[in-house]
This record gives sequence, C-alpha cells and structure tokens, in this order.
Amino acid sequence: MLTCYRGHIISPTSAGKWIEFRQGAMVVSEGKILDIGDWQDIQSSLSANDKVIDYDKNLIVPGLIDLHVHLVQMAAAGKWGVTLLDWLNDYIFPAEIKFKKHDHAKRLAKWFFLELAKNGTTLACVLNTIHQEATDIAFESAQSMGNRVIMGQNLMDVNSPDELTVPCNEALKQTEELCKKWHGADNNRILYAFTPRFAPTCSMQLLSGAADLKLKYPGTYIHTHLAENLAELELVKKIFPQNRSYVDVYKSAGLLGKNSLFAHSIYLDEKDILELSQSGSAIAHCPSSNFFLKSGVFPIERINKANIAVGLGSDVAAGVELSIFKAMKDAVYIQPSQWISPKECFYFATLGAARAVNLDHLIGSLEHGKDADFIVLDPALKSSITDDLLDHQLDDILSGLVYLGDDRIVSATYVRGKCIYEQEKFETLQKTDYFSKAELRRH
Repeated sequence: MLTCYRGHIISPTSAGKWIEFRQGAMVVSEGKILDIGDWQDIQSSLSANDKVIDYDKNLIVPGLIDLHVHLVQMAAAGKWGVTLLDWLNDYIFPAEIKFKKHDHAKRLAKWFFLELAKNGTTLACVLNTIHQEATDIAFESAQSMGNRVIMGQNLMDVNSPDELTVPCNEALKQTEELCKKWHGADNNRILYAFTPRFAPTCSMQLLSGAADLKLKYPGTYIHTHLAENLAELELVKKIFPQNRSYVDVYKSAGLLGKNSLFAHSIYLDEKDILELSQSGSAIAHCPSSNFFLKSGVFPIERINKANIAVGLGSDVAAGVELSIFKAMKDAVYIQPSQWISPKECFYFATLGAARAVNLDHLIGSLEHGKDADFIVLDPALKSSITDDLLDHQLDDILSGLVYLGDDRIVSATYVRGKCIYEQEKFETLQKTDYFSKAELRRH
C-alpha cells in the first residue's frame, strides 16, 4: 500500500532551484518518495487501497537539519552574563557532570529527542557527554523515538574538571565500543561521530586517535568546535605553540576532511579557509549561540566564496532554543551589513546542511528516490502570521517562515515516512507529565 500526502509542497532541489506545488501530492512507500507533483496528475495513479493523508492548505517542506546541538546542555539553557570559557566552567560542566546518573540521562534524552521532533528537526548532529553509559542511553532514545542522528561520546582528557576527564586510551576505547554498537543502526538512520570537545580539552594523542577511528570505520564523522571565541584562540595558541593556527592543530591531528564538521569557525584567516575548503570539511554555523555569548560574526561571504559546505546549528544551550527557525532568522540578524535571502536561509537549514554531512543524496529536499523526511507546517497556528500567507508568492512564504516561524507552526514531523511527532498528541503527553522539566533542572 502506498501513502499519499496532500498539501502545499515547497522544496529546494539545489542551491538556487526550488519546486512548488500549491495543490501538491507526495507518494511514499517504505520510507521513500516514489512520486511528487500536482495532485491532479498523481491521483489517477493511486489505487483504492492506497492511503491519502490530506493536509489541506498546510505546507509540506523538507525536515529541518540541526548540525550542532548539545543534548547534555538542555537543562542549562538561558544562563546569561558570561563569555564562552566562563560559561562552560560556571554552568555547562556542572550540568554535564549530572549525566553520571542513569535516571537523569534517560529522562533528559527522552525530553531532548521529543523536543527536536516538536521543532521540526529530522536530523540532528548531537554532542553528548563523556559518560559512556549516558551516551548509550541517548542512542537508545533516538532509536526508539525514530529520530535521525549523527552522534557520539564527548572526548576530553586534559584541562577539564576531574569528573569530566577520561584518560586518552580509555576514552578512545569507549567511543570505539559505542561506534561498533550504533554506527549504521536501523539502516543508517543512526550514524556515529567521534566528538573531541575542542582543542583546549584534548591532547594531540586524543585528537589523532579520533581521526584514526574515523578512518577505521567508513561513513563515520568528526564533529567538534573550531575558532568560536577570541579567548579560546589565545588558549589554543598557548597549549599548541608549534601550530600556526587552530585549524592547523586539527590538520596536524588528521581531523580535516570529508565528514568532518566544525562548529562556529568564526576566526579564520585565508589559509585556514583554504585548508577547510581543499579538505572537503564542512561548517556548522551557530548564529544564535554567537549572539548569546557575544562570540563574533561568522564570515559568511568568505566561506561561501570558498565553496565550503555550511548548515545551521541551534547549539543549545548557548543557543537557547532548539528551533532552526530561530537559527535562520539569527543568521540574518547577526550580519551587520549583508542580507541573506529567505531561500538561502532555508537552503542552509535543509539541503545545504545535508550537503555538509554528505547525505544530500538521501535527505534535505523532497525528490523522487529520497527518504521521506519532511514536516507539515500550519502558519495559521501562530497569531502573528497572516492568514493568507500561503496565497502569496514563494519568496514571501519563505520570508514569513524564516522571520515568524517557530515550533508553534509545526503540525507533524516525519522521518522515513514515519510520523514521530504530532502536535495534538504532544500536548496530551505534556498533560500526563511525560517528563518534569523542573525536576530535570534540579537534579
């Protein structure tokens, strides 16, 4: 049996090309898109046994992709008044220490993955904790709840709190064990990333060890932070005086290359940018976090000119919301003189992000043969959006979504054709105390 979804369909198919079917239909079978087009053209090919789900005048768009987010920081969002290094020491490291408790790790992971789906995120690149058991619990939650993830155990072996420091060989052994267990689970819905936190808390041996493991296990990733904050850069110079730059530290360790994702990447010179471009590395731009911690302005013109793949990250908890809609609008707001068009913003949140993690052949757009990762949006659910938005031209629709969209307009979220979130059911779960956010913050 086929399932056909009716609605107003819009999707990028390249950096500059879009499709739009105002009375559209998308046919899905076994999690794959079999056909997409106008309802009048598609309905004749359906049989009486096929199922039609009519989303009326709601929008059907590709699922949003979050290229950089911290599960373990969910309960620490909104802690203000400091810059990166102080913020880590004062708020984030204490929050991460709590993940040694099994129950805390389990309940927060459930909250996190449900909230991702609520925000329309169909793929998240997730950084976890140094705790092997808690990371395993996170994978179990993603598997059971249907989320698509690229995720791994956090690695820190120097210059970090004792309770968050794992000796290099032990850390590499633990992360390899998790990789063997989870990489490629559910036919590659779950993928593994080796995630050294950032250069200041990692020895060169640990950085190089992570790079070696990526080579050992094809299709895995490197996911870490790069050049986010000026004080961080000074610390890297002090710890690694033999290296020309922060990028050069990672290059020396063998971390650059395809499937290597670097968050922030604000303070880069021309040689750094060339190294990232030539190696095929990608960047997770985290504008909300850069705003919140006053870290700096992402050099988007120079990065685009170098043809480096870029997507957006919410970077919770420095970004205070899981909403990629917020990241899109903040990406525009943080640029002092440059406009980023709504089409470009939405591309960074969908197909561009998929390209950054080399999954654009599977996700990021609604096209024949791709996985059916999509979300249903009802702009009327937010009072500040005009009732006739969907009657406007495509550019105006996208502008309304970028600047006014948030989790309130997400009606449903699908991964591989399976609905992992419906707004009405989520409200019911909240009323039955599915999780206690206050308790998660306390313990």
